[in-house]
Amino acid sequence: MWTNGRTRFMITVCVLLSTLIGTSLCEEADAPAAAEDVRPQTQSLPVPVSHLCNFTKPLLDPTETEDDGYCICNTHNGQPWGIPVVEINCRNRLLTHLFVPGVVEQLPQGTVRLDLSHRELTDVPWLAGSSLHYLHLDHNAITTVPDKVFANLSSLLELDLSRNRIEVLSTDALAGLAMLKLLDLSHNHLRTIELNAFSASIHLERLVLSNNSALGEFFNRTGESDLFLRLGVTTRLATIELERCNLTDISLTNGAGLERALLGHNRFQQLSQLPKQLTHLDVSGTPIRSLPPKFLPYLLHLDTLIMQDMPALIMLEAYSLYGLPRLTYLNLQGSRNLTTVHGHLFGQNVVRNETTDAGLKRLVLAGTSIRTLNDSLQVAFESLRLLDLRGAPLYCDCKLRWLREMRNLTTTGMCLKPSSLRRAPFGLVQPHQFECRSEQSWVYTVFNVILAVLLVVGVGVGIYLIVRAIRPGPQVVMRRVGETSPYARVTIEPNQAENL
Repeated sequence: MWTNGRTRFMITVCVLLSTLIGTSLCEEADAPAAAEDVRPQTQSLPVPVSHLCNFTKPLLDPTETEDDGYCICNTHNGQPWGIPVVEINCRNRLLTHLFVPGVVEQLPQGTVRLDLSHRELTDVPWLAGSSLHYLHLDHNAITTVPDKVFANLSSLLELDLSRNRIEVLSTDALAGLAMLKLLDLSHNHLRTIELNAFSASIHLERLVLSNNSALGEFFNRTGESDLFLRLGVTTRLATIELERCNLTDISLTNGAGLERALLGHNRFQQLSQLPKQLTHLDVSGTPIRSLPPKFLPYLLHLDTLIMQDMPALIMLEAYSLYGLPRLTYLNLQGSRNLTTVHGHLFGQNVVRNETTDAGLKRLVLAGTSIRTLNDSLQVAFESLRLLDLRGAPLYCDCKLRWLREMRNLTTTGMCLKPSSLRRAPFGLVQPHQFECRSEQSWVYTVFNVILAVLLVVGVGVGIYLIVRAIRPGPQVVMRRVGETSPYARVTIEPNQAENL
């Protein structure tokens, strides 16, 4: 290629000199040039060779097996310009050429994706590829990430190192990955993250650190829970996943671009250090017993709040979710001990913005112990379209009639009481069937009153008759019998009978 450029330069110089002098000086130079132009046409082009791909084989080879010693390499035209790209899949392949530590493996030109997962690799291979965008190293046995091991992958966008045995992430481990947008380090043994370990990835948008149980001890030991200031996480980060990391506290207030935070199954008791622009928050599985007033800071953009499977959660107090004007989806599914939802959960006077379609749209209370809902929630439920109460022991009485009468609301669930409505789908029970004992029909009430009056009258008549029966009649004269009365008892002595 350099020779052809030199030849073209000599021809151009000869043409200019010939023009000035008037004599052709390029006859001898034309011959080598012609010979130079013919030579590449007569020789065959070199075949690219790679330790991972075998391009000499047909693309569709019926005799291909998994132990042919190469990966599956697919070539197709990429979008939008139709430039040929290569995707390499080495999963479950028996390679004859293993990576040599410290030796850089040059990827075929145009390689955009490389899958080295499930390879039982113990070291991160040194790779070089200017067009590689996606690298999968998950499900291996990697223990360390050497400094600058990805320095020759400047175009890498996604790096998956999940499900390995990485314990330490050094400061220069991600050097050279300035364009990286997704980094997955979940399901590892991370116990130390050095200072500014993520500072090289200035375009990082999603960081996954879930299922690293030692990270909680690491943050407690260092005394610094601010993920952005200490670890150098870019403010462009939009999604952070820190589930099952044994965290007791975390500060995300410096995440200027953070929108999604997945913090479930940690040991949080409160969450107050969250960025204002957060739109999605997941705190499922945390040991929170109740949501006190203003449990969350004023998150004016939060639209999704997930609190599933919280076994210690008992009640949602008044004003617990106050200050969340854009909340549209609330999920409490599986919080089996939740029994009470205060009527002023969202505040006493819920103000709706008429210029937007804000307001709660979906509420999931499936699998909880909710029996009834206070009618004070009616204002907050004006925009609600789906209420999931499946598995909840609902008391379908007059206290839930207001919920059944909401026209635009679809409520799923079954009644537990009263016995006449047991196992009846909530949505099929008519509003007039939601009755309490104090709200019986007027006919039944009047009948009970008449029956009570008749019973009282009957008892009175019976008592009167009994009194009349035991009282003497008017023809009977009552006289007192004494010693001088002619009706006094006469006693006859037996031994004096002969004197009579």
